[in-house]
Amino acid sequence: MDWTVYAWVKRGSRRKEILQLISKSRQPLTANEIKNNLKISLSQISLVIKDLSEKQLITCLNPEDKIGKIYTISEKGEGILREI
Repeated sequence: MDWTVYAWVKRGSRRKEILQLISKSRQPLTANEIKNNLKISLSQISLVIKDLSEKQLITCLNPEDKIGKIYTISEKGEGILREI
């Protein structure tokens, strides 16, 4: 367990919300679907998704696409959520 990443997720309510939404979803989600579910601006979603991806908590399933990227939670992300 990476406790630094754990603390980082726990400190950010948006990070936690987005991770939980992606984890509970039966299918991978786009940034627009996350925006519609959480009623948060797309720019906020994009920043959080970028951070979560860099920390390897979520995975982009189609990174070569410029528009309509699809995200799913990684094993590391699931582990962090179980602890929270």
